[in-house]
Amino acid sequence: MSRGGSMHVRKGSSLLLAALVALAAAAAAAGPLAAQTLEEKVKEFTLKNGMTFIVVERHEAPVVFCAVAYDVGAANEWPNVTGISHLLEHMMFKGTEMMGTKNYKKELPYLERTDALGERTIALRKEIGEWRFERFHEFAKGVLNAFTEDEKKAVGTDKYEQQKLLVAKIRAMKPLPDELASTPYLVEDQGVDYLEKYLEYETAWGEISKLLDEQRQYMVKDELWGLFMNNGSRFLNAFTGTDMTVYLEYLPANRLELFMNLESDRMESAVFREFWSERDVVMEERRLGENDPDDQLGEAFYSVAFTAHPYRWPVVGWMSDLRTIDRDELIRYHDTFYIPNNAVGIVVGDVTVDRVKKLAERYFGPIPRGPEPPRVETIEPPQKGERRVVLEHTANPKLMMGFHKPVYPDPDAAVFDVISSVLAGGRTSRLYKTVYEEKQLVADEPNVGDAPGNRYDNLLVIEALPRNPHTLEEVESAILDEIEKLKKEPVTARELERVKNQIDAAQIRQLGSNLGIAFTVGFGRLFYGDYRANFRIMERIKQVTAEDVMRVANEYLTPSNRTVAWRVQVAAEEGAGGEEQIDRQALMQFIATLPQEEQAEIFRKFQSLKTDAERMAFGKELWERAKAAAVAK
Repeated sequence: MSRGGSMHVRKGSSLLLAALVALAAAAAAAGPLAAQTLEEKVKEFTLKNGMTFIVVERHEAPVVFCAVAYDVGAANEWPNVTGISHLLEHMMFKGTEMMGTKNYKKELPYLERTDALGERTIALRKEIGEWRFERFHEFAKGVLNAFTEDEKKAVGTDKYEQQKLLVAKIRAMKPLPDELASTPYLVEDQGVDYLEKYLEYETAWGEISKLLDEQRQYMVKDELWGLFMNNGSRFLNAFTGTDMTVYLEYLPANRLELFMNLESDRMESAVFREFWSERDVVMEERRLGENDPDDQLGEAFYSVAFTAHPYRWPVVGWMSDLRTIDRDELIRYHDTFYIPNNAVGIVVGDVTVDRVKKLAERYFGPIPRGPEPPRVETIEPPQKGERRVVLEHTANPKLMMGFHKPVYPDPDAAVFDVISSVLAGGRTSRLYKTVYEEKQLVADEPNVGDAPGNRYDNLLVIEALPRNPHTLEEVESAILDEIEKLKKEPVTARELERVKNQIDAAQIRQLGSNLGIAFTVGFGRLFYGDYRANFRIMERIKQVTAEDVMRVANEYLTPSNRTVAWRVQVAAEEGAGGEEQIDRQALMQFIATLPQEEQAEIFRKFQSLKTDAERMAFGKELWERAKAAAVAK
């Protein structure tokens, strides 16, 4: 919703983070603050270099939630560098000139040599051409898989030795196999030996791996993580969205200075160690997304719904862009957007404003102000007709429907908050009662919310999963019937009051934890330039009338302003395998049924896991529990 409740985030570690944030209140020790009381407690100051800090004193428990939110996300990117914001988030955990290293000066030659080799791989791939590269790469994988047991044992896990053996084997193939030789212009064209260029490419990656192994003697792995955890941190993570990138920590209140020290160091002197290997990790996340049916549908949907605005591309970026980003480009991006005057510090907990200001001036104050970063100026043009997209997949059918809409401060934004809750605000909402409960057309209650971002005009998005044997056509028709009722029949005073009370109660619950308070005031400041924005939105919601709902529904919820995406189920190809996908919505609904103490424990365990692989494994473990619980019912 435009209050800041919608976050379109990347896959991987933040996939579960974004969902599990909702459990933060369960782990909070203190009770909620009324919005009016909270607004009075918020204090704001700005350093001379332009960095703003928002502080809320809460002395109920000796802990503090801290965050640095940068005013940059996927929407700030441009063609050729999509995904760079998310990639930068990964790299910000690799240390600085003083952290994560035993001797930074001795690392520099390795960084320079790996960069030169990495840039050469990018150039070689372009010279080879993607059609040739893909064929060479498939052939090389076959050669690797055909290594004898003795060869595998000799190579072990040494990527450099593996690449040496691979290249030697292919060069020794005389004549070349028909798989390569029979394709015109593949191996050679106009005197250019493209196979040799490919072998140079593979050799360079082996050399990069060797240099990284040598560089690691001077590195201190995960030092940032260790410093926070060894000082009592309960929560350390980051996420990238369409509109922002946020780094967040939960610490004992007496470790506030540690946060200031380490985060200011990351802002000023980040060193992107292991860039070329970490870029591969991010590219693997991209590959996982390409195999995820929900991600596939979402990407198809948003790329059709938006024709001009950068909300049309995914947070994780396009693969073809990721593989051409080099470390120099990442450094330039960091230096452009990771500056004091493009950041908001958020501190909520057992602290004093004076203490926060003193430490902020000491650690962040000396960092120079940067030139104002470029802003998104593209405005999505009005949609002139319905758009549709169909995705074929082996997964269960799914419907996505979106209508372009304004965001705050447009006065109609508050009306959409009410419309969202009227349609899908719990068991008394219209779609729940009709489409899910009475007609039983869907497997679960439809979801309605804002997406993909909150800063710029976005979409009211409706998602639904048909229940077998019902069809996408039936579900879409039933949902449109309810939308038509909004246009023709005013909501009753009782229904309107109930919805407003639900929205108010949801905000009060959010204000029950340091994290929820931080997001409420911090995102208001980041998105709209005013930490009071989310409170102003609530005031506007209280003023929405039944006539407003009808007017806005008739103006925006029209066929010409509508985009519809269907995921149509098709049979799997013979012999096709694939890993079972986690239904994230169903998983979170299962977690919400657990006792509050168990929810809090899940939240804490998730935060204790360091790697994406560990988090995904934990997610699968929870998913197995969710499936078993469903069967037991």
